[in-house]
Amino acid sequence: MTTYDYTGVVELVGETKAFGSNGFTKRELVVGNDTDSMNKYPNPVLFTFKKDRCALCDSVKVGDRVKVQFTIDGRRWDGPNGVRYFTDLTGWKIEVLNADGSSTEPVPAPAQAPAAPAAVPAGDPDDLPF
Repeated sequence: MTTYDYTGVVELVGETKAFGSNGFTKRELVVGNDTDSMNKYPNPVLFTFKKDRCALCDSVKVGDRVKVQFTIDGRRWDGPNGVRYFTDLTGWKIEVLNADGSSTEPVPAPAQAPAAPAAVPAGDPDDLPF
């Protein structure tokens, strides 16, 4: 399964909706152009979060800058008026970003600091600039 990332600003956080009697739920999230996008035309993208992933939308609000990890799903439907095809962007993860694009999720500390490189004497022929 290939996953993709999309970064932008939250325009809409939908309510969780239940379908049928088997407990299937879904929730929609609309993410628009990124704040630093050079695109002058609006480009809102609808993501669908299903089942237990609906709760991921609880942590975001309109105006948040986010990165959504998603997959592309497609399906065919044979209806009374012929065959129709549907495409769905299924959300798997939402990461709220700071204004500079860094994540608001804490970054784990490294287990051990890397060792400092050994000093090379000046004028050494092995002292290359790259």
